[in-house]
Amino acid sequence: MTIPQTRRLLIGSHAPTHISTVAPKPVAPKPVSPPAVATKGAHRPPCADGPDDWDLDVGTPDSWRTAVRTCNSCPLFTNCRQLAETLIERGDGPRAMIWAGVAYDSAGRIVENLDRHRATPADHKRPLRIIRTGTRPVCAESTAPTPRRRIVLGHRLRPAATGGQ
Repeated sequence: MTIPQTRRLLIGSHAPTHISTVAPKPVAPKPVSPPAVATKGAHRPPCADGPDDWDLDVGTPDSWRTAVRTCNSCPLFTNCRQLAETLIERGDGPRAMIWAGVAYDSAGRIVENLDRHRATPADHKRPLRIIRTGTRPVCAESTAPTPRRRIVLGHRLRPAATGGQ
């Protein structure tokens, strides 16, 4: 089997393959426009590069202070602050993060002193709360009523009727 035949089998074409020895005409390169990613990079916030510095569950007070300073000098600060205010009004405020230069704890409250803030460990979270939206399940078997006992001071107790006397 010759090389052109092998090439045709690999390509899946049974048309004869022609190899040209003439060099193609040079084509002038088209002007390349900058990619869309480059234009987005101009508006990319600095918090997108290292999001752990803005997370109050991960960082340290020094990294949080640096994040607050970075937020305050960010060109998107006013947009970010307006978005945070909108979310807070809607009830979806930031939790355990620094947003628009303001630190929020895991409950959504503002953290005034970053040195005193401690991240809540995962094992100290609130217990699970089950909210039933439908009817409660009904127990199939009834339970026996609890016997009532009366204690009268100054009298001996009568033996309980257990049925095994």
